[in-house]
Amino acid sequence: MEKVEGEITMVTIRDIAKRAGVSGSTASRALNNHPKISQKTRDKIKAIADEMGYLPNYNAKNLTNGVSNAIGVVFPPGEMSTASNPFYVDILMGINRELRPRNGVLSVAIANTMDELTANVAALISQGLIRYFVLLYSKKADPVIKLLREQKVDYVVIGDPNAEDECFVNNDNQLAGQKAGEYMLRKFNAKRTLFVESDPEQGFERKRRLGFQQAMTTAGIPSEVLKVSLKGQMKLDDAIAQFLMTRQTIDGIVTTDDRLGLMIYQLLWRQLDREVPLISFNRNRTNNLLMGPMVRFVELYPQTMGAAAVRVLVDPAKHSEMIPFTIER
Repeated sequence: MEKVEGEITMVTIRDIAKRAGVSGSTASRALNNHPKISQKTRDKIKAIADEMGYLPNYNAKNLTNGVSNAIGVVFPPGEMSTASNPFYVDILMGINRELRPRNGVLSVAIANTMDELTANVAALISQGLIRYFVLLYSKKADPVIKLLREQKVDYVVIGDPNAEDECFVNNDNQLAGQKAGEYMLRKFNAKRTLFVESDPEQGFERKRRLGFQQAMTTAGIPSEVLKVSLKGQMKLDDAIAQFLMTRQTIDGIVTTDDRLGLMIYQLLWRQLDREVPLISFNRNRTNNLLMGPMVRFVELYPQTMGAAAVRVLVDPAKHSEMIPFTIER
């Protein structure tokens, strides 16, 4: 530990790495006697650690070595962020799969507002002594992330990183959007398309839309964007049905997730008696309503994302993992 203006601050591996002029992963490996680190480097870094008063984080060692430990999983705030969302359930299954051989357990933070969510996370840190978190979202100027950084808690976000040193797991959403658009044109020969996203859009939705629009622009295909409010996502919205009725020439639709895909599918096929090719991001395999010869899915493999988040969290040498996607029926 080091004293700063009368206060005691905890020395981290990053502090040791900076003093030694090496990377954080090298410092971590040296302190854990990794055979690929020379004995000279190990001795040097251990001496610096002793000099700085470094106290090993035994929670991290326990988790890595398979001793019982807990990871906090933080859902995005709002009514749509319940544990019943199939995408989040799949991520949790992946996290649990990776934790099982480490004897790890999950603690979940869910709330309707950001203030409530931040308070829940603070309680998990102070009461449960949880020092590792997976955030199922990524948001700039996030008070939860601010709290985790202040508490020197390790975390991984599912989504784009908000800082260069932030650990993350993600898909290439812009490329996925582009490939979905190209698939729509190639497979279904669409001549006028529609992209459906949430209002307000989230970061991953924006990137999917940008990729999709890039494919349309390159091909010279006219395209529109339909933004669906939270209220509209909760039920079959008459205004959305009216929008689709006035766009009879649309012959290809991409939705940014399967909830929106199912809603659009129901409106088109059940109420408007139209058959339009549709590609949905995410695939809820328990939902048999969104299916047909003209329906495709951009599979993002959320279980793989969950497992990857644990690997990034417990391995000091890992900073991120990008999960590939596929387009399938």
